[in-house]
Amino acid sequence: MLFIFLITIVFIAELIITVAVITTLIKLDKKLKRADTFLEKAAPNIKAVCELIRGISEQIAELTPGWVEKFRETRDKIILKQLESLMAGILFWSINIKVIKRIRKSKFIKTAWKGLSLLQNVI
Repeated sequence: MLFIFLITIVFIAELIITVAVITTLIKLDKKLKRADTFLEKAAPNIKAVCELIRGISEQIAELTPGWVEKFRETRDKIILKQLESLMAGILFWSINIKVIKRIRKSKFIKTAWKGLSLLQNVI
């Protein structure tokens, strides 16, 4: 009798588990069917969006070489301006060194420098 009672409890537990699994599978099936109908309705719209994206990608692929070329030209212009500025700076610096050497060699500046040094020592 006890054995039959325990078997009955186990059988009822298995029935409860089976019902729970079946109801969960039915809910999952309903969700999958809803998702499938949504995708079927949205498929033309998704296809239109994909075609639009493809068209945009093709246009970008056509325009990219031009943009790259303009970028390179702008880069080259900037580099040339910087080199011109650097060369001008070097030129002015070398001219200033030559002028300073000539000024140091002049007798008037040497005399004025000695006078200023003397005046500085007196003060």
